[in-house]
Amino acid sequence: MTLRGDCRLLRTMDATSFRWGCLCAFLLCGVAATAQTDGRDRSIGQFYHARWTIKDGAPGQISAIAQTRDGFLWLSAASTLYSFDGVRFERFEPSSGDPVTSIQTLAASPDGGLWIGFQHGGAAYLKDGQLTRYGEAQGLSPYQLASFAFDADGGVWTGSRHAGLLRLRDGRWQRVGADWNFPGTQASSLFVDRDGTLWVSTADTLMFLPRGGRAFRDTGARVGWVGKISQAPDGTIWVAELDGHVRPVVRANGELLTAPARIEVQSAGMVFDREGSLWISTLGDGMRRVPYAERLGGRHIGRFEPAAEPFTEKDGLTADYVWPLIQDREGNIWAGTSGGLDCFRHSSLVLAEFPRGSHDFALAAGDGGALWAGSTNRPLMRLHDKQVEFAALDAQIRCAYRDPDGTVWLGTSNGIWRIEDDRPVLVATVPAEANTLQVQAMTKDTTGALWVAMSMGGLLRWKDGVWTRMDEQLGMTARTRIYSATTDARGRVWLGFHDNAVALFDHGLVRRYGAADGLHLGVVTALRAGRRLWVGGQLGLAWFDGQRFHPFGVAGGEPLRGVAGILEMPDGGLWIHAVPGIFHFSAEEVERAVAHPDQLVHGERFDFLDGLPARPTLLRPLPTAVQGTDGRLWFATSNGVVWIDSTRIFRNPLPPPVHIRAVRVDGHLLGSGPSLTLPERAMNLEIAYTALSFAVPERVRFRYRLEGVDETWQDVGTRREAYYTHLEPGRYRFHVIAANNDGVWNETGATLELILPPAFFQTWWFRALCIAASLAVLWMLFLLRLRQVRAHMRGLLEERHRERERIARELHDTLLQGIQGLILRFQSVAEMLPVDAPVRVAMEKALDRADDVLLEGRDRVKGLRAASQGTGELSQAFARVGEELELDPPEGFHVVVEGQPTPLDPLVRDEVFRIGREALVNAWQHAGARRIEVELTYGCRELRLRVRDDGRGIDAEILQAGGRPGHWGLSGMRERARKMGARLDIRSRGGSGTEVELRVPAAVAYRGDPERTWRNRLRLRCR
Repeated sequence: MTLRGDCRLLRTMDATSFRWGCLCAFLLCGVAATAQTDGRDRSIGQFYHARWTIKDGAPGQISAIAQTRDGFLWLSAASTLYSFDGVRFERFEPSSGDPVTSIQTLAASPDGGLWIGFQHGGAAYLKDGQLTRYGEAQGLSPYQLASFAFDADGGVWTGSRHAGLLRLRDGRWQRVGADWNFPGTQASSLFVDRDGTLWVSTADTLMFLPRGGRAFRDTGARVGWVGKISQAPDGTIWVAELDGHVRPVVRANGELLTAPARIEVQSAGMVFDREGSLWISTLGDGMRRVPYAERLGGRHIGRFEPAAEPFTEKDGLTADYVWPLIQDREGNIWAGTSGGLDCFRHSSLVLAEFPRGSHDFALAAGDGGALWAGSTNRPLMRLHDKQVEFAALDAQIRCAYRDPDGTVWLGTSNGIWRIEDDRPVLVATVPAEANTLQVQAMTKDTTGALWVAMSMGGLLRWKDGVWTRMDEQLGMTARTRIYSATTDARGRVWLGFHDNAVALFDHGLVRRYGAADGLHLGVVTALRAGRRLWVGGQLGLAWFDGQRFHPFGVAGGEPLRGVAGILEMPDGGLWIHAVPGIFHFSAEEVERAVAHPDQLVHGERFDFLDGLPARPTLLRPLPTAVQGTDGRLWFATSNGVVWIDSTRIFRNPLPPPVHIRAVRVDGHLLGSGPSLTLPERAMNLEIAYTALSFAVPERVRFRYRLEGVDETWQDVGTRREAYYTHLEPGRYRFHVIAANNDGVWNETGATLELILPPAFFQTWWFRALCIAASLAVLWMLFLLRLRQVRAHMRGLLEERHRERERIARELHDTLLQGIQGLILRFQSVAEMLPVDAPVRVAMEKALDRADDVLLEGRDRVKGLRAASQGTGELSQAFARVGEELELDPPEGFHVVVEGQPTPLDPLVRDEVFRIGREALVNAWQHAGARRIEVELTYGCRELRLRVRDDGRGIDAEILQAGGRPGHWGLSGMRERARKMGARLDIRSRGGSGTEVELRVPAAVAYRGDPERTWRNRLRLRCR
């Protein structure tokens, strides 16, 4: 196999790393080679072929292809440079705006860059999006450059048919001539082999420069116009001549080959793949492939000889004119044509060599790895060692069967055939009543009897040349249809019916299973008896535990529907042929499904991306899946047969490189780089990413996460764009990872730092300003509300004061005046009585008491009208109350003032005074207190009044009831406090005194709110 391409990608600028790079590439190729079937056993038509033309978005005529170290494919077409990730073509536009046109050649350098040679002279070097141009000022002539090469010491070489050989040194191109022992002025093709030797084709010979050497050596080989130089696995150097042939020329040491092989095609490109097969591009005859080129010896292969396998436009190539040809890092072969781009890769499924146009196959495994296939439009065929032989049986074969003894049976409309000595032999004709029907299914029991189910109903048993109808024993009617049959290890015959039923024929006993037994498959199209009985149908797959059937659910993707074939491996693994594709479930997954029937099973699916040409037939012919005697698995479709070696399935071990291609914000494309700053108020963010796996790019899976938004990974399948809307300002980190077609993940992936600056209205200071403004508005609303409450309270107090004045007037003008008149009349009556009369004495005493009541009534009226006006500051008023009550001892009464006395609202002052006076009166008259203290506090937030005594206290029941029955002192105090919006608390325990506390808000108590000015705040202590 060739390691040149991998070594060139892996080595660095020093010799040590070059050797390590080649060793790594050798190991990598070895691992891949041991994991797959040898591709040389396949023809070129058995590779999976993909194509892209202009209608698929590909450029037109492709003149050069290269793959850089980051994994991208680069194409030159229509004088333009494109990159390709396996899904999308993207035109390269330099940031400088200077267009890249008229490209002649492309070459990927070991340092990850891309060298570009132009048709009109000059070169350019592209790396990390930056383009560096080289022209005449840097030593290049105005002639086009034909090829680039990179030696093991980091040197860059280029050649031209008119300017000769040049070498880049210190930023300038130096012409290589006699001082290097290089003759002439032509260098049409350059190549560095596995040993680091530089090979150059001149006008008529092939020169080489050993690694580290300073003088070229002439091989003596005569060559024409060489378009490509390559090295075979055995080390020989091959050339492809545009005006000659493709042929080996010399050995790796420069020794000339005598009578070498020759492939007579004109070619501009060739490549040896990892298995040693030689791929050749031709100038008008499509592609050629020579599987064992090193075995040609001195053989000459003509232009159209089959030894050089052709693949042309008739086979699906985009065009027959093919120029560039490369092998990518995963081993895929890429060809550029005049019509587009083509790719050839290993497919897990290999198309069998049956004639084109054959369809609807019934398969049976033959001896020695052969395969028998009956087709609806071809005679019976036998495939062995890639060769197809036709047998003398031209009837349409609807069913094939290999019994446990190895005998192959064939069912046709006219009878049952058997393969004897690789020839079909008619062994029985179908009974007359059934000879117009087709054989649907066959199986053989342990007695040697062959069971035959007919397509339109009816079950026959053939043994010792005698047919026996089994319909009645099975309870079949004219409408009953049998679609499948098998025999288990115990010799029991199982039959699958059209109406979601399975019947078991156990030595004369028949048992029928259906929906009541867990079967929900519709038409039963496939049966397989191995370790356990497997049943396939229109609606899925099920297995039998001896009593009931259990569904076999598949996790993810398309459900398992339309099962046409079931294969159970010796280890217990399963291969299922169904409408969505071919499914493989490992033995471990099968056992897990059996142990936990309610869990879904994980497996792998092979479909058209793996080379499956069509879907299976569900009705006839059958079977569609068999295992060959050589271990290969064969699957028939309506348009061909494929095989797979389950022990040597090709696996892709390379994790795909992941790249972030573009970032768009609100439809505008941003620049590139590891960190991007988004515009303010960005609404819609779109991130395009890709992964460079060309084996099956349609199966590359992605996961991404935007740190700061996504808490977990977002599994988005094959989607290659991420979308986010309405992001908050801040810093974000976008991380994307990918897995190749075989589930090998690149856990490192690609990252991108995103910075979204805030708009002015999203800054902290703007938000703080808004909060402050909101608080100010709320504070103003609060003050307004307080003012409204205070005005309302003042109105209530004024109304109450007016009501008291009215009551005082009424009492004075009516009750007091009437009592005064009565006293005068009783006085005149009393004076009419003798002075010493007992009645007069009694009346005088009554009149004295009446005077006292009148005096008290006048005092009450005075209180109603004037309240406490004129009594001075509250503390003085309370002091006078103490004097009026004549408290004993007088030193037991104290009035304490805290804070600076502040003018009070007259109405509030009156209410506070009356509440305090009531508390003092209660303490003196009812509590029997010896010590009474009045504490008056002027605070900036409230006016507080406390009256404490050491009397007998108030019982809890009285406090809870609100006062004694018939007494209104406590309830009156609470009513006064409630009406002015104050809080009144009375705390007392029997025998421990009483404390009355009144709290009046400052906005209600004071004439002006003391919190409005700093002067008031300083004058009053806020508490």
